[in-house]
Amino acid sequence: MTFALPGAQPAQAAPTALTVAEAKAQIEQLQTEAEVIDQDYVGVQQQIADGKAQLALKQADVEAQTAKVALIKRQVGQVALAQFQNRNVDTAARIFFTSDSDNLLSQVSTVEKVSQNQNTVLQDYQEQQAALAELEHSTETDLAVLTDQQKQLTKLRAESVAKIAESKKVLAKLTATEQAALAAADKKAADDARAKAEAGLTDPSAAPTDDTSGTSDITGSGRGATALAFARKQLGKPYVFAAAGPNSYDCSGLTMAAWRAAGVTIPRIAAAQSKQGKVVSKADLQPGDLVFFYDASNPSHVGMYVGNGQIIHAPHTGSVVKYAPLSSMPFVGARRPG
Repeated sequence: MTFALPGAQPAQAAPTALTVAEAKAQIEQLQTEAEVIDQDYVGVQQQIADGKAQLALKQADVEAQTAKVALIKRQVGQVALAQFQNRNVDTAARIFFTSDSDNLLSQVSTVEKVSQNQNTVLQDYQEQQAALAELEHSTETDLAVLTDQQKQLTKLRAESVAKIAESKKVLAKLTATEQAALAAADKKAADDARAKAEAGLTDPSAAPTDDTSGTSDITGSGRGATALAFARKQLGKPYVFAAAGPNSYDCSGLTMAAWRAAGVTIPRIAAAQSKQGKVVSKADLQPGDLVFFYDASNPSHVGMYVGNGQIIHAPHTGSVVKYAPLSSMPFVGARRPG
């Protein structure tokens, strides 16, 4: 017979230590999730900017409409005064008592015209007053939407910060030696990507990789080459949440700024950029083309094709603008702006 000691708890198995590969996978997943949130944040931020611009126009309309209603209101007051002054003697009595019927009939005709004008003024006042009320209501609705969007921004920012903090906790579970090995592997991958990208840029005859079968023009030309040249000048600049230059970037901020340098305006966020320009197959990629990753219907990451199977992009918080293999993330489509 065995007896359990009072208060004794069943032995808990020690948590299994993460391998470097497992930690790397978890960190990359958390970084990807954080970037999805970052793009959502930028999207809401753009909605707020557009909403504020629209609200400013509506507020100007409200001011103009208020002035218009005030003017018509004064006219209505004048009409009311005229009606009060002429209320005692009706037209039939005035004709009976007057000795100058021709002049009176002319006056009556004028009074009828005034009455018609009075009705027009009153109707106009009612219509303009209703238009003012509608504008004021619309403005109040826009303000409420903006308030909700500002709250959404705060929530999204907190979620992104939490994801990054969680990734740091995963990294902290590794030993110093394991962390060093992970950093060394990342550096080697970055160096390899740079070497392949630079080789492709300087050697037009460089053979395409499996990622770009059929690609011929790896040196690029025209606007794509101009956009790519701009992006390359940003190498080493830090990824910063919702940044679009000139000292730091997020993924879509970099591509937007690069194509703007080439004289082409594209939207601010990756998902919207994926709907602009000419659709390009992976086999036909050219330098400067935008490449999208993760979700075909709503891409959360965008980079720029360099050539030789490499891209340039702003990856995630804690990283910098750098080269990477096109195959390093799930490719879901490409576009050629301009």
